Amino acid sequence: MRQFILFFTLSISLSSTAQDLGLPQKSPQASVSYTIGLTQIDIEYSSPAVNERKLWGEVVPYNEVWRAGANKATTIEFSTDINIEGTVIDKGKYSFFVIPKGGRESKWTIVFNKQHDQWGAYRYDASLDAARIEVKPQFKTVSEERLTYSIHDQAVDKGYIKMAWGDLRLYMRFKVKVLEQALANVDAALETAPADEKWQIYAYGAMFLLDNEWETRQAMEWADKSVTLSENSWNTFLKARAQAMSGDYSGAIQSAN
Repeated sequence: MRQFILFFTLSISLSSTAQDLGLPQKSPQASVSYTIGLTQIDIEYSSPAVNERKLWGEVVPYNEVWRAGANKATTIEFSTDINIEGTVIDKGKYSFFVIPKGGRESKWTIVFNKQHDQWGAYRYDASLDAARIEVKPQFKTVSEERLTYSIHDQAVDKGYIKMAWGDLRLYMRFKVKVLEQALANVDAALETAPADEKWQIYAYGAMFLLDNEWETRQAMEWADKSVTLSENSWNTFLKARAQAMSGDYSGAIQSAN
């Protein structure tokens, strides 16, 4: 144990010295940031290379907690609460770990741990886990030389995080709350806006709802109020869209004309 601690301490020291000297890192630091709806997701990690090695079961042992990167533990931060694969995770910053399983059909465990500032998984404490989620990996014929994370949107309120390394692709699908916060933001803006700007807020609110096909009745109400306050081609067309979406096609044609 004493030798392990000495080796661990020396590894951190040597890594820090290499950075201080301005030398290239074996596993360079990387980050990705993306906003889905009103939720910002930030991922920071170090990106190791395959380098002709066998990854799964050798470089990365099965059934052990893996830092999902290199050097410091990978971190993922959410600016709002988020639902990942059916599990709600509170907003905040977490260290991110993966527990690989043998067998192509086995599900892997992804771990969000509250102790976000730690080196690798050497001091990992399961009692600080915020969530453990089972995800089935996919394996491709095309190899990704360096480990990469990316964030993709599928709609204004959902998307997925992808981790790729070697033949592995790990997709973590998520959903965020947008509608409730957006409605609250419009109401808050209306309370403080000057009277001559309220028509714009109503119009933007109606456009947001129409673009996402949400709350048609509310969109109609806001479009009507915008037109009443300051009629112009933009908000009248928004009213026509709301009427058509509500099934009032004759009214939509009249407003459009």
